[in-house]
Amino acid sequence: DVVMAGGKHSSRTFVKRTLVGNPGITYKYLGLRLFAHAWSGPGVSPHMQAIGEMNQKMIQMTKQFPDHGNCDYNLTLINYMEPTSHASVGFKEEANYGMGKVSVSWHADSSLENGSAIGVYHCLPTQRAAKWDWRIALRPAPDESSSMNSVIPVVVNTKDGDAYFLLGNFNETYQHCVLAGSQASRISSTHRVAVTAEDTYDYILKRVKIARKRFRLQMEQAKASSVASLDAKVVRYCQQVLTEVEMEWIAQYWLQGAQHDKMHVWWQRPMRTLEAYWKALEELSCELYQLCVNHISSRAIPVGVLKVLINEFTMRQSLREAWDERRADKIYQRRINAEYRPVARPLFDDATATGNDEKSEARLPKDLKTAIQDLTVVLERRKHSIKAVTQSPKNEEASLQAADKKRAPGSSSIEEKTKMNRKKKTKQRLVEQ
Repeated sequence: DVVMAGGKHSSRTFVKRTLVGNPGITYKYLGLRLFAHAWSGPGVSPHMQAIGEMNQKMIQMTKQFPDHGNCDYNLTLINYMEPTSHASVGFKEEANYGMGKVSVSWHADSSLENGSAIGVYHCLPTQRAAKWDWRIALRPAPDESSSMNSVIPVVVNTKDGDAYFLLGNFNETYQHCVLAGSQASRISSTHRVAVTAEDTYDYILKRVKIARKRFRLQMEQAKASSVASLDAKVVRYCQQVLTEVEMEWIAQYWLQGAQHDKMHVWWQRPMRTLEAYWKALEELSCELYQLCVNHISSRAIPVGVLKVLINEFTMRQSLREAWDERRADKIYQRRINAEYRPVARPLFDDATATGNDEKSEARLPKDLKTAIQDLTVVLERRKHSIKAVTQSPKNEEASLQAADKKRAPGSSSIEEKTKMNRKKKTKQRLVEQ
């Protein structure tokens, strides 16, 4: 995997990984979203189905222990690790305790349900007669008040076919690392209860459906009545969903290459569906942008909507530039096979917002700088219009009130003049009677 720890620099992991789990589930770590091969459902391959059956066995084994926590594992991250005899890997020494070469450094697994168990099946398929020297090390999670040098880790040797379990809140209070073996490759299947609030296809599909529906309704109302009917909260929601599906799903999926798409059969149709929703939201965004620009002299455009569009467009522009930079990182050319190098998706035709192609709906270009500038001009004019309206009198009474505030000492106020006029009119009616 090429990950981005801390969101700054791309680096390749020593470990090769693949994810298998419930249909539509993903797992994100170190800035990279992994898309699971489905282990059940229509069209599932026999290999993935076998892993699903193993997952059920791991659940049964975990439940034999007291205080195991939630062990309804919904995915497994399968790791392939090479031994230290493969000099090209470039293993680092364990820095704190001098325990030898490290395949996976000290860490606690992330994006898991609190208090849930982790079950690991470990095998050494190429190591039969040789010694078993792959080891797992455990230590309490570090805190600011303690020094790691004062903590004595526990180191456990593992052999082919072993299974071990981190129960309850162990993963939240302890760290573990994998110390590399010298001769054989290691495969581990790490079964987990991953959080699913924002990491499933069902989640993002629901979000884009709601966003498209709300966005269409907003545009229909704006055209039928007035642009004043636009709701800034709804516009913000729709823009944030557009950014989310583009950056966190489409870009993440295609970052891992064309071969990644060919291998992830279950995800092929869902990803095309998400790209179709992305395109629809892009077209609606362009439509809203044009509506704002065409009503540049109108006082009806809500200032809140203009501010939302500028903020969300600016954020999306920044993220697109960051993704372009990430895809262009030299690490992909140097260390990743061509079929696994990033593909720039979603696709932009870069037609201008006033494009001449009448056969398809207009979409904003990938570079949003011009659109942001246009919307900023509209916002400044709208603010100036509001200021002018606020400062100018709407009627005679407003003029009198403004004059009253500036009147010289001893002069009559509007309220006093109104009372005097009423008294005069009352006297006049009495005389006539």
